[in-house]
Amino acid sequence: MKQKTRYFIFLILTAALIYAYVWDDIRVRDEVKEIQESLSTIDEQLKSGAKIMNEMNEIRQNFIENKNMLISYQISGSELLNEIERISDLANSMDIDIKNLEIDPRNTFPALNQTMGKDQIELERNSLNFQLSGNFLDVGNFIEILEENSSQVKLQHCSINLDSLDPRGVVAKLEYLTYGGAGQ
Repeated sequence: MKQKTRYFIFLILTAALIYAYVWDDIRVRDEVKEIQESLSTIDEQLKSGAKIMNEMNEIRQNFIENKNMLISYQISGSELLNEIERISDLANSMDIDIKNLEIDPRNTFPALNQTMGKDQIELERNSLNFQLSGNFLDVGNFIEILEENSSQVKLQHCSINLDSLDPRGVVAKLEYLTYGGAGQ
């Protein structure tokens, strides 16, 4: 009988140990699953953060490229006068009348927040306005030649209307932008 009791106790202890092992295994697996889900969430957040960093780097690179492009457009007062002389010479050579030539020295860039740091560019955007009268094809050719050959002025606005005084002519009102350093 003692043997049976010992066997029965041994069997109960073995069953209890197996039950404890299985219960502990299930608990450990649940913890592992929770940790894996947490790691998966963290991994997704890191991937999202990497995308944001890549986007920020791309925006920064675009800013640097645009900043360098704007700096390359800077024109001094004497260069602007030379450019106006070239525009007048081009118009005269194409038998186009140029009128109402005016430089608007007001800076058309919006005001920048002064706390933005070192990436500010001392740059002003001014407009050069004039009116052309002549043959439609000549006026179009003038605009095309000026766009191709001048890096100092950029076409901002153009309106072309029929010339009431010349049935074969047109009047073009043009606005070009120029860029110069502040205080030039």
